[in-house]
Amino acid sequence: MDETIVYILFSILQSCYKLLNTFLRLVFSRCFMFGPAGTGIRKLKIIGRAKSRGASAIQEIACLDNFILYFDSYVDGFETELNKPEVSLYGFTPEFAYFSVVSPGQSVWDTGAFSSPEQFNKAQYLILVPLKELKRIMALADSTKSKNIFFLHHTNRCGSTLVAAMFKRLPSTQVICEPESFYSAYYLYHINKTVTQEQYKEMVEAAVMTHCLTPHKTIFFKMVSGACTSQMNMLHDLFPQSKTAFLSRNSTDVVNSMMRIVNSGFPLACQLLGWGRDDFIRKGLWATERHEYPRDCHGVLLRNWNTCMEALDAAKMPVKALTYETLVAQPKQTVKDIMTFFDIPCEYAATMLAAMDRDSQEGTRIARHILKPKSS
Repeated sequence: MDETIVYILFSILQSCYKLLNTFLRLVFSRCFMFGPAGTGIRKLKIIGRAKSRGASAIQEIACLDNFILYFDSYVDGFETELNKPEVSLYGFTPEFAYFSVVSPGQSVWDTGAFSSPEQFNKAQYLILVPLKELKRIMALADSTKSKNIFFLHHTNRCGSTLVAAMFKRLPSTQVICEPESFYSAYYLYHINKTVTQEQYKEMVEAAVMTHCLTPHKTIFFKMVSGACTSQMNMLHDLFPQSKTAFLSRNSTDVVNSMMRIVNSGFPLACQLLGWGRDDFIRKGLWATERHEYPRDCHGVLLRNWNTCMEALDAAKMPVKALTYETLVAQPKQTVKDIMTFFDIPCEYAATMLAAMDRDSQEGTRIARHILKPKSS
């Protein structure tokens, strides 16, 4: 109830702030939020944000409506800013790409099990870049040349965060864990329907190219299940040199584990109103053919699992299929298979296996000790 009240108050305050900015822009061609009229790259100071889910969150959705922003300056030489570790692509609007800017020298990819809470909670500024300008910069940067680009798609609750933790231990490897940039593009195309298919494809391409602006030799993307699973073939068409793996778990255990998250994270009122069910539909099923969705959350989660497995069957490219069951039962062989597929030197086997010694989701609300089924 307290979170609902805070959200309502924030929404009222934000609406008043937007109304004032609209009036100022109409009368004076400038406003607090976006500064003087122009088409340049804007740096916006964050002066307020919607209530955070906290440091233990697993996702903070990329949306400008979650912030109250104040114009700071226009940015010259954004190509230089892009190469700073504290600047990271967060999401898209139909006109802009926006970047989270944290404290100098920090990187949202190196801390936390999931990246979007880091981008949301630690951001001091957002930088808004017109999409045409970003496309021009990326064309000149040629950031994917000579890079190893790896994608991991999955069914949720299958050990994907553990595999990401294994790759974090490898030298010259940047792990991008469930980036909101890809989901943001998916949302604009499939749910809001405010961009064309071609624009959607350009956003996905720009996301990969922007995340590859790093001195690291290898970029490992742990994708968002469901929404980004629908992008599997598109990603291969855009980056045919990339490699793709898919991690799954049996449907019963996945759904049961997800339901424990639902029951622990969604207040009873939200569950009764179906908000949890609707949230999972948006995240996983909107790209599928229109049909009647299951009425209960359990059914939606099962449908999402089936949709992910159908995407694996429909993959155009060679995909390394892995399972949670073999990862747990035969960790050494599974890691060996992963290393062989991604051409990782065998000398790093022990380093990757050492990631299994701790909970890869420790510190989040889905940590093992929180969601572990209670013994009867």
